[in-house]
Amino acid sequence: MQETTLGRTRWGRFTAVTGVAGIAMATLGIALAQGLLAASFNVNGKPFQIESAALAGDGFGAIMDKVTKDNADGTTSGQAVARAGFQTANLNGLCAAVHQSVLGLPFTLKIAAGNPNDAVNDIAAQDLVLDGESVNANASMNGLALGKSADDVQMGTSTGSLGGTPGNFGLQSTTANLNGLHAEAYSATIAGTINLTGLSLAIESGSTNCTIVP
Repeated sequence: MQETTLGRTRWGRFTAVTGVAGIAMATLGIALAQGLLAASFNVNGKPFQIESAALAGDGFGAIMDKVTKDNADGTTSGQAVARAGFQTANLNGLCAAVHQSVLGLPFTLKIAAGNPNDAVNDIAAQDLVLDGESVNANASMNGLALGKSADDVQMGTSTGSLGGTPGNFGLQSTTANLNGLHAEAYSATIAGTINLTGLSLAIESGSTNCTIVP
């Protein structure tokens, strides 16, 4: 009898977890279809992973800023981030990995699009802004201006603003090419549109990561 009870408990927990996961997937699918995910994506003050094999952008700007993050003890604190923005960005493959806990069990929400192995920038976004705890890539830029006041940094001719604080460090360039982009991000915002070819959504058991960048 004890084994049967344990079995039912485990099955019930599994059903609840997969049910919550299914609802999350359905909600996210609807958000994508309605363009809501393109407008804003963040995970309650916790960093998530973003990778792309390559990004070619026009109207690039970057500043130092601060966001609010959640701490393990339930408090919040300020976190310094690099805020990078592109008037237009074309990416060769995209992966986002979000680590979450559902009923005490670890799960990973994976969002993937494009084919990072075909060397084609088949994902297009407009007015893309990323807040990253860390941003790593091999970069080349044209028309680079260093040491601008953060509030004076522009993304090309875009009307969007990075919202920098006067006196904080900033830079901008006419173009920016990033190879092997890996970021631990707190938010990704797309004020314009995004074209996601070959979109796939999956919920994986455990904490797994993107594998585009070695």
